[in-house]
Amino acid sequence: MSFIWPAALIGLLLVPLAIAAYVLLGRRSATSSHGATLGAGYDDVAALGWKRHLSPVLALLALSAMLVGFARPQAQVEVPELRSTVMLVFDTSQSMIADDLEPTRLDAAKAAATTFVEDQPDSVEIGIVSFGSSGAITLRPSDDRTAVLSSIDRLQAAGGTSLNEGLFAGLSAIAQSPIIYLPDESGDVDIPPVDFGGFGSAIIVLFSDGEDTTEQSPAPLAELAAANGIRIYPVGLGSTDGTVIELDGFSLSTALNEASLQELAERSNGTYFQVESIDELAAVTDTIEQDLQLNEEQLELTSVFGVGALALIAMAAMLSMRLKGRMP
Repeated sequence: MSFIWPAALIGLLLVPLAIAAYVLLGRRSATSSHGATLGAGYDDVAALGWKRHLSPVLALLALSAMLVGFARPQAQVEVPELRSTVMLVFDTSQSMIADDLEPTRLDAAKAAATTFVEDQPDSVEIGIVSFGSSGAITLRPSDDRTAVLSSIDRLQAAGGTSLNEGLFAGLSAIAQSPIIYLPDESGDVDIPPVDFGGFGSAIIVLFSDGEDTTEQSPAPLAELAAANGIRIYPVGLGSTDGTVIELDGFSLSTALNEASLQELAERSNGTYFQVESIDELAAVTDTIEQDLQLNEEQLELTSVFGVGALALIAMAAMLSMRLKGRMP
């Protein structure tokens, strides 16, 4: 638990002062009980034993709750997402026909994505992006499951790989204003602020073997995603040992490049998953589904402490009236 106004907690120093005052008043009452005027009343209260302290204790607890409430406490809690957006971004480069993940890397990703889509409630909007040397928005976020599944089914492998283009297309599909990508002469990239509107809690699931055939780093786009609360979940398909594929009579070596995908996850506060079997891929989509359904938020607890304080005061008053016939 944290506090918006922690300095207000200094007010808790009133609690030990109140306890000291209560003890002092109790001793004075005991001394005064020897007089003829107060003796009978004190004897009635003393006969209650430890019960006579219950009302003051509840009152002190109420005071403590109010003082903590003044500091505006808050806690990080997991709350269900009422509406979410998921972009499924597929690497459709030629290396995705490799069979080190059966039947092929791309077919395994399509099968896992299909199951994931079918399990989502209508409140989750899903979009599809494919990328090779360039990225293409196949379907913007939609709750039309037939359209989503058809878009996945049509994916075919071709061309090279540009993680930058794939991520650019994924972010563009959920942005409500154009993403302006301006590399300067030194190669650094300046991306002006982008309006993601209500899609700030979206996630991007990136299915790829991580073999980037371009020199353009996707890191600035990953940082743009992180700045807007968009998490990237790269799913590394295939084995790091790699395999050989046949293309137009040529034999080409291909292997999973984890480093590039891990960097995307780290820069966007997401999670990287490495997959070498269809069973592992199913477990990954289950994990992502759980993350999608729960979101961590800072919940202010001031009202909780305020209501608690009022309840304690009421209990103290009722208990005092019942035991002593008067307010504490």
